[in-house]
Amino acid sequence: MSTIGLCMIVKNEAKVILNCLTSALPLVDYVLIVDTGSEDGTQELIRSFLAKHSLQGTVIDEPWRNFAYNRNFALERLRDVEAVHYAMIIDADDVLIMDPAFDPIAFKSRMEHDLYDVEVFHGDISFYRPQICRNRLPFSFKAVLHEYLEAPADPITRQNAEGLRIATGRGGARSQNPRKYQDDAAVLEIALATEADPFLRSRYTFYLAQSYRDCGERQKALEQYLKRADQEFWNEEVYVSLLEAGNLMAALDRSFKEVIAVYERATQTVPARTEALHAASRYCRNLGHYAEGQEYAQRGLGVDRPAGLFVQPWVYDYGLLDEFSVNAYWAGAYRKSLDACLTLLASDKVPRDMLKRVVANARFAADKLASASQS
Repeated sequence: MSTIGLCMIVKNEAKVILNCLTSALPLVDYVLIVDTGSEDGTQELIRSFLAKHSLQGTVIDEPWRNFAYNRNFALERLRDVEAVHYAMIIDADDVLIMDPAFDPIAFKSRMEHDLYDVEVFHGDISFYRPQICRNRLPFSFKAVLHEYLEAPADPITRQNAEGLRIATGRGGARSQNPRKYQDDAAVLEIALATEADPFLRSRYTFYLAQSYRDCGERQKALEQYLKRADQEFWNEEVYVSLLEAGNLMAALDRSFKEVIAVYERATQTVPARTEALHAASRYCRNLGHYAEGQEYAQRGLGVDRPAGLFVQPWVYDYGLLDEFSVNAYWAGAYRKSLDACLTLLASDKVPRDMLKRVVANARFAADKLASASQS
């Protein structure tokens, strides 16, 4: 049976670290945590947790440089532990969630691949990210911020880890910084000033746009999203960039033609994704273009939720059908609106706080159909 070592970097995470460790306890056999300068007792909390649960592990102090350096330092120290076959990377304010039927022993007994992607839920979006890697292989992190795990040059095998997922948190020390996104933007601007690697430049540009968006600098965010959309490499980043650019252009009152063109460009970039169609449908509804809004929603109906970057599961579960029902009603397609409402009401994925509105919408559509039949 394979063994898994938890591999983390932390600083001032006393408020959240025990929740994280407790969530991973059923799966991990060893814990290696690099502390980059905690002053709140995080180190002793970890050591006490390990002793309480008779779990082997260590806390190593190493000054902070940047995310890639410190994560690589942790991975390298874990490779020195020969009894550990796999490293599992997780952040201190995240929690590992296991399905009720998940069997940690069976999972570790079946492990044979070099890299495992774990589904990550961040608010109302989800994506798969490499979180578990073979400890003997020289995996390493790249990028000073929003770092990513890079595989060794030799071919590797890779698989999704079924039965477990990660829920990200916002209670960690970094998230408590009120200027987190402004600071991130500054770091990325500095990195872009000297970075020559085209791939890293594209990645830094994407996350610079994200940082500007999250700190309310909408015009700067739009400029960076459009710049990223014109760069190459991962089409998922291009898709999200165009989706976010369309949303920002709508908020900034750009012309209808411009906004729709960006949403269409996103859809052409990754046809299997429908968030841009949903956004276009919502945008049309807000402007009173109901027939067009109905058409955009119709194009996305029945599409299964794909794997990808920052996928919004709710759009596939009920969001598109909801937009379709409302646009169809105002476009005069009352039967289609009613049918969509009834489908929503029969679904177990629609939030409870939305049901009252859907019931009302169904009644409005039914009343219109009844009036038409009597005239």
